[in-house]
Amino acid sequence: MMTDMSGRTLLVAGSSRGIGAATAQLSPHLVALAAELDARAFECDGTDADAVHDAVGTLEADGVAIDALVCTLGAVTSTPALGGSTEDWVGDFRANVLAPANFIRAVAPGMRGRGRGRIVTVSSIRGRDSLASADVTGYSAAKAALENVTVSFAKELAPTITVNSVAPGFSLTDMSQTWTPEVRQEVERSLLGRAAEPDEIASVLLFLVSDAASFMTAQTVSGRRRLGGAGHLAARLHPVRGELRGGSSCGGAAPPPAGD
Repeated sequence: MMTDMSGRTLLVAGSSRGIGAATAQLSPHLVALAAELDARAFECDGTDADAVHDAVGTLEADGVAIDALVCTLGAVTSTPALGGSTEDWVGDFRANVLAPANFIRAVAPGMRGRGRGRIVTVSSIRGRDSLASADVTGYSAAKAALENVTVSFAKELAPTITVNSVAPGFSLTDMSQTWTPEVRQEVERSLLGRAAEPDEIASVLLFLVSDAASFMTAQTVSGRRRLGGAGHLAARLHPVRGELRGGSSCGGAAPPPAGD
C-alpha cells in the first residue's frame, strides 16, 4: 500500500496526548517497535530551538534517519480580541508557530541530505479567516501564521521534501472538555453531527507523510464548516502562490525494522 510506512522512521512531535498520540498509535511500527526494539522516546521544550536541535541531533548521531515529521505541538490560552496579556499572546505564537518551526529546521538538513522527506503541521479551522475566534484571537492568529510558515518551508525545501498542513475542525482532544454549550450545539449541527475522533485526524496526517501524497506540497487539508455547522475534514487545496496544552511536549522516534 502507498500509505504503508514500513521501513521508515516517523517522528511525532507532541505525541503525548490527543491527535499526536493517535498518530503514533496508527503507525503500526511505532507501536510494535516500542515493544520489540525499545524505540526511542524523548521529552523536550518544543519552543527551545537548542533543545529541539540537540534531541534530533542525538537521534541522528545514533543512526536514526528521520523520514517524516508530524508536528502536533500547540497550546491555546484565553486571548480575547480586546484582552489577554502580552505574555499569553506571545505564548500562543511560541507554542503554535515557533515550536513546529524549530522541529522542521532541525530535521530538514538530514532529509535534504537523504534526498527525501515528508513534513506535516497541525493548524486549526480557527486559523481560517472566516472562522477566526474573537475569544482566542492569539491562538487564531498563531494558527494562521503556522499555515503561512508551512507554505514558506514548502517553497524552501522543494522539490525533495513535501510540507503540508492539516487544519482540523472540532476534535475530541483534551480541549473539547472546555467547550461551551453553544460550541457543542454547533458540533451537533454539522453534516456528520459529531466531532472528529483523534484517530480520524491522525489517518489524514499519515496519508500526507506517505507515498500516496508524493505530489502534494504547500497544501492545507481543512476541516470546513458546511451548512452552518461545525467543521468536518475536507480537502481544500491552495495554490503555492497563495492542540493540546503543554507545547513543550515532544514525540518519540522509532527506527525502521531491520532488513526492510
